[in-house]
This record gives sequence, structure tokens and C-alpha cells, in this order.
Amino acid sequence: MLSVCVAIFFLWLAFRNIDLSELWQQITLVTYYWLPFFIIVLCLSHYLRAERWRLMLPEDCLEIKRSTLFSGVMLGYMVNTIVPRLGEFSRPVYVAKKGNVSPGNLIGTVVAERILDVITMLLLMLFAAIWLVRDLEKVHQLLGLEQWSPVYYLAVPVFIFLLLFAIWLFYRIIFYVDSNLHIQNPVLSKIMSAGKSFGEGLISLKKVKNWPLFIILTIFIWFGYILMVYLPFYMMSMQANFGLNFPDAIVLTVVSSIGVSIPTPAGIGSYHLLIQQSLWVLFSVPLTKALTYATVVHAASILGVFIVGPIAFWWDKALLMRHTKEGIS
Repeated sequence: MLSVCVAIFFLWLAFRNIDLSELWQQITLVTYYWLPFFIIVLCLSHYLRAERWRLMLPEDCLEIKRSTLFSGVMLGYMVNTIVPRLGEFSRPVYVAKKGNVSPGNLIGTVVAERILDVITMLLLMLFAAIWLVRDLEKVHQLLGLEQWSPVYYLAVPVFIFLLLFAIWLFYRIIFYVDSNLHIQNPVLSKIMSAGKSFGEGLISLKKVKNWPLFIILTIFIWFGYILMVYLPFYMMSMQANFGLNFPDAIVLTVVSSIGVSIPTPAGIGSYHLLIQQSLWVLFSVPLTKALTYATVVHAASILGVFIVGPIAFWWDKALLMRHTKEGIS
């Protein structure tokens, strides 16, 4: 309920100065020839995310099919459109059930993956701020950081360091207790087992064997996300009318990542407001056109997830049935 209220508040901020009839007229003028390419890129990006996740899995999960991992990723995105952040748990639980493995370890790998995504986003944000946004005062205005002291920026790397240290400390404590204390209570023993499994998942990045492939997959995942911001420029000729280009799409990708990270259903409201304000403040796109872009792209993203998701489930089930038949014969 709270997340819905937050979404409504952000939507009110985005729509409060907008003429709805003009907005609808702008939406009707949108061209949609870019949409099939958008959905293809969305599908490939999420498939690469599943493939990268596979590199982080423990040895007892290596037999899990790629189709199961992909359908698990899509399930996570589908659930997140309804209940924020719940998809981060439904994904590993679904895959664990399909693969008959412990969900604790898989949940830990998802947490590790999200921490990696945050670090990647911060690197893109730094790149965008230094190389792509000439007027940093506009960035401060956009994010409400006009009164920030430069010292505050140190809080970000310090927080990341403390988070990584806390993960390492949790892992060491769990394994120390498990190795040196003989717990007889079955409930505590089960909790320790789950904690150990979760801790192993948290440090899954340490166990990645093919780092070149892992880095390449990460690059292409985020390249896909940037393309999903860039392709819709063509729906309103924004590249011609406002000079928007691929580097500008990197800036908006960072902004959109912040928008969808705010716990509202499917990023509704927060995504619309941040993209609208970014286009207006950074690139002088009129508010109505900026909101048209945000509304259409957000709708296309949700549509893409609910198109690709069921296809992924069908694909996974079909492969499972074929494997079962081959095993029987």
C-alpha cells in the first residue's frame, strides 16, 4: 500500500502541470516501428542476465537448464511489476524448486548480482557526469543536490566499502560458528545451514571462473539497457529535433535505473518523473513531450516483459517435457 501511495505521489508530480489532451495528442503521433527492435533487445538483455547469473551459481546448480534460469529472470521482472522487490526472491525460489537445490544460496547470488549492478550504475553515473553532462549545476538541480557539500560524495564509496566488508564479515562469522560450535538444536541448525548457504551465495563473485566472459556479458547487458533508451528516440524524432544521441541515452539509462530502483510497482511514477525532468532540465525537451517519452517507453517495457515472460515459461516447460520423454524412452 505504501509503495502505491508513493507511486501516486510521483505521478501527481509528473502530471500536475501537463495538459492531458495535449499529452494524448502527442501519444497518438508516436511512431511504433522501433517497438519490435525494442522487445528483441529487452529479450536478449534479460537472457544475457540469466547467462551471467549461471556463471555465479555453485557447482550443484550447474545442471540447471538455461531455459529455467531465463524463465526465472523473467518471473522476477513480472513479479516486480506488481510487488516491488519481491521478484528478487521469487526468481531464486522458482529456479531452486525447478533445480531441486537450496534457495538460500541462489538468493545470495541475486543479492550479489544486485550489488554488482549498483556498482556498474555508479560507474556509468560517474562517466555521464564527467564526460557527457557539461553543466553539473543542472545535474545538481535535477537530483536536488544544490546544497550538497563535496564531502557528501565520499559517502557513496564509503557505503559500498562498508557493505562489502559487512558481507565478508557475515560470511566469516557464519563459517566460524558452523566449524567451531556443535549446534544440537534442530531449529538453530537449520537456520545456520540457511545462513551458510546464503553467505556462499553472497560471495559468489569470488568463485566466478570465467571472468572475461562475465565482464563481456555485463557490458552487453548494460549496452542492451542503453539501446532500450536510445531506440525510442526515433518515435518522436528526438534525435533530429533535440539532438539526442547515444551518449545522451547513457545519461538517461542512469536516471531510469534510479527511477526503477525506487520501490514503487514497476517503477510507476518515479520513472515517469525522473525521465521527464531529466529530458526537460538536461536536454530542453518540453515537459509534455518528455512525459510522452516516459509514458510510452515505460508501457513498452512492461508489455515486453509480459510478452517474453510467458514465452520463456512455455520454452522451459517444453524442454522439460522433451527431456522427460527422452529419459523414459
